[in-house]
Amino acid sequence: MDQEKETKRQAERCRALAQRIVRELTPASIQVLGGSGALAEALEKTGAQLLPENAELGTAALLVVEDPEWVDLPALQCAQVLLVCTDASAMADCAKQLAAQGLYRDFEWKNRGKAQQTALFCRSAAVQDAQQLLAGYEMTLDDLRERMQQAERTGEEQTAQLERLRSDLSLSRSHEKDLEKTLNNVTSSTFWKMSWPLRYFVSKGRQLAHTFPPFVFLGQLRRVGISGVRAQAKAKKEYAKLFPGRTMRADRFASAELLVRQAADQPAAPRISIVVPLYNTPQQFLVELLDSVQNQTYQNWELCLVDAGQDETVGQTVAARAAEDPRIRYRKLEKNEGIAGNTNQGFALATGEFIALLDHDDILHPCALWYVAQAIAEQGADFVYTDEVTFEGDIDHLTVYHFKPDYMLDNLRSNNYICHLSVFSAKLLAAVGGDERAAFNGSQDYDLYLRLTEKAHKIVHIPHLLYYWRSSPTSVASNISAKTYCLEAAVKALYAHYERMGIPVDEVSMIPGTPGFYKTDYTITKPGRVSILIPSCDHSSDLRTCVESICRKSTYDDFEIIVIENNSREPATFRCYERLQKEHRNLRVITWQGTGFNYSALNNFGAREATGEYLLLLNNDTEVISPRWIEEMLMYAQQDRVGCVGAKLLYPDNTIQHAGIGFGFLTLAAHMHKNFPVGHPGYMGRLVYAQDVYAVTAACLMVRKSVYEQVNGLDESFAVAFNDVDFCVRVREAGYTNVFTPFAQLYHYESKSRGLDENPVKRKRFISEVERFQKRWAKQLAAGDPCMNPNFDLMKEDFSFDIKPLE
Repeated sequence: MDQEKETKRQAERCRALAQRIVRELTPASIQVLGGSGALAEALEKTGAQLLPENAELGTAALLVVEDPEWVDLPALQCAQVLLVCTDASAMADCAKQLAAQGLYRDFEWKNRGKAQQTALFCRSAAVQDAQQLLAGYEMTLDDLRERMQQAERTGEEQTAQLERLRSDLSLSRSHEKDLEKTLNNVTSSTFWKMSWPLRYFVSKGRQLAHTFPPFVFLGQLRRVGISGVRAQAKAKKEYAKLFPGRTMRADRFASAELLVRQAADQPAAPRISIVVPLYNTPQQFLVELLDSVQNQTYQNWELCLVDAGQDETVGQTVAARAAEDPRIRYRKLEKNEGIAGNTNQGFALATGEFIALLDHDDILHPCALWYVAQAIAEQGADFVYTDEVTFEGDIDHLTVYHFKPDYMLDNLRSNNYICHLSVFSAKLLAAVGGDERAAFNGSQDYDLYLRLTEKAHKIVHIPHLLYYWRSSPTSVASNISAKTYCLEAAVKALYAHYERMGIPVDEVSMIPGTPGFYKTDYTITKPGRVSILIPSCDHSSDLRTCVESICRKSTYDDFEIIVIENNSREPATFRCYERLQKEHRNLRVITWQGTGFNYSALNNFGAREATGEYLLLLNNDTEVISPRWIEEMLMYAQQDRVGCVGAKLLYPDNTIQHAGIGFGFLTLAAHMHKNFPVGHPGYMGRLVYAQDVYAVTAACLMVRKSVYEQVNGLDESFAVAFNDVDFCVRVREAGYTNVFTPFAQLYHYESKSRGLDENPVKRKRFISEVERFQKRWAKQLAAGDPCMNPNFDLMKEDFSFDIKPLE
């Protein structure tokens, strides 16, 4: 698998280099020496004239030499030689031999990407004077020195950070020992031993206050009053009739008042058939499952159980329940057809207009079907899913709370976040083929949900924990890597999804280290120039770091850099501009004539000067990390449904600065996962996969120029704050999706310790922008962020929970 991936990457690198050779050098003929033949094949596909292998060496207009291993080059008649080397020493040896034949380095040919080194050598006539050649070598040496210094600084910073961590660990251990010593001193003291009876009676007194019926009654009376106590008593009486005592009691999950109220208020929805494939289900698990279904407050359901196991007690237990409740249906299967085939037998048994999927060892919340039925009746949903929670052993031992976003296409293409509980119409199921497919066993539900959501008219997410997923050492709930075939089937399901949708992709792959999450490399079918807009005011060192990282690391070569000069004063800044424009033909500096700082106006000015089909707004205090950062953003920005695309931005200490913006958090908007370590997967893997978000930061934001112009660019009334969030909201309101991709990574040297600006004028402007933002988007702020979940704490950026009660 790794070898196959590397072959694909090598082919992609050769394809990109071949296109660049033909586009920029336009040679009349080309001869390729050395290498694996991949580059020659890529050149041939571009339509370039390749000389045959038996042609006289060096007679082509361009000689391409891959990984040269010889010592002496023969006499060459070609005008240009391109060296493609992975070994810098081999390139240096060849450079000497080429110089002896009058071929010298052309420093206007820049490297693209980190994976391969290329150098172009031309005849002396093509190279200007010796002074220019010398300057080119000096610039290359300066670049190497700068990179070496940067590497040294990085090493020093990492060493210092390691020392700090060691010091913190030592202090923690010392503190732990001090606490243990103090605890031992307390517990071994005479007073602690003598006061044991008093502590015991105090503890028992508190316990008694919470459990002794008269005390409990008085507590309820104080909280809800006499009328409330009467209502509770009435509800409990009704509850006893509606929910007879069983192993898994309904009031273990919700109050009797809520259960009784829902049972009395039935939504006008159709029958829901709950399909459960059984296979040697443990007796306790089966009883708990049956209880959880029979405890449902929504009563128009049927339970379709299909049994492919050999345990006869399973059938006996179900038969006893079916004798009491005719809504329970059971079929013993003649053979085990696998999870997909067995589920299809359950579909055939179902008579309801809607179908729900339930695993044989899981549990439904008693309100689950009521909320689903309400969504069907009131919103016309044909596909409904809920939040879920994982438990181990006893139902009270909850381990993982999965609070999901509303339906987000890019999230679903990255992992099966919908999972449980899923309910869909029988008509929708028939429209997508009517069954689950054995070819995707292990991820058959993922394949089914992809097909269903492709055709669904109304998808509704219920943000409540209504499904309890049992975790065991070999289950997917515990660790999906325990079943590797599930991962491979999921990749197949995604390939099938893209084929049905007519979306070309280069590759779908598992994300390393995070089983169950997938990366899609969309084929870039709409390539175009990317105009990188960088507002700049002094800080020339930051700007140079930013520009050099773009030019040195980027593998996408059709871009222009537009530096937007904004009232700089330092002479070094203008010297930097002059040098950058000489070094990079695709860079130009334009001067904004405004005063002060207005980030929106600066970018709008730059956008008017841009010649690219795509705009990439970029801060000057950033540095590229991922060589394919432009491609990773462009593969989304090219899609008609997508508006803004954001990248993963890191602080210099390798913690998260930006990974998507949560709308409405911290009263307005917040960078979710801020300050998390770069290696952290995030909440439910959100830091490792591409996903839909409400907004992204303009510190690194790509958008099609047509979309930018459609919404009239950034709002210049937001001079400093919230201009990017306001822009993203307007893009969403125009019908586009905003996307965050973690596969485009950059450093953002924004100060972590920088506090609020206390300058009175700036503070007043900030407050006015906050008020204007809140007024403009009051309706959207009240509705909440569909890319997040209402059960997250809005006053925190770390996905802390603020679980909302059932209504």
